[in-house]
Amino acid sequence: MEWILIVFGILLVAFPVVWVKQSPTQKKIANLRKIARESGLLVRRCRRPDAREDERKLTSVCYEMPCAYKELDMTFCLQRVSERGEPSAWNTWRWAGKKPNTKWTEVIHYLTTSSSKDVKALIVRPGFIGLILDEKNVSQGLTFYVEILSNSKKIVDRDLA
Repeated sequence: MEWILIVFGILLVAFPVVWVKQSPTQKKIANLRKIARESGLLVRRCRRPDAREDERKLTSVCYEMPCAYKELDMTFCLQRVSERGEPSAWNTWRWAGKKPNTKWTEVIHYLTTSSSKDVKALIVRPGFIGLILDEKNVSQGLTFYVEILSNSKKIVDRDLA
């Protein structure tokens, strides 16, 4: 009888954990990341785009596309998560950290005007162009973002590489 109570207690505790792991939201996010990997995107955990230097938590997910241009001037972040950072020329977007030189204007303009409200930040680092998405509320299909990143890669590879 005691064993039955112990097993029942363990099941009572373990069942909600298993259920949360397989919730519809978790399944949607896992499927989104799987499609991204199959489409040639790199999916990686990253800090919030507006994070301060001392904030180290990896709370965001960045969907990145590799590109040929790998210079150090390729490190910047444009975000619309919060009011942190300097205002940019693009409405509702703010610079998190340093600004790029003007040769990036065409790419940034394309990304900021083409993306929907699901895009929380544009992150560019040597060899990669990425978007941080609000994964729980993605309204467009992932192919929409793959196309945006592919077109951005073409602009970068054509004009900058």
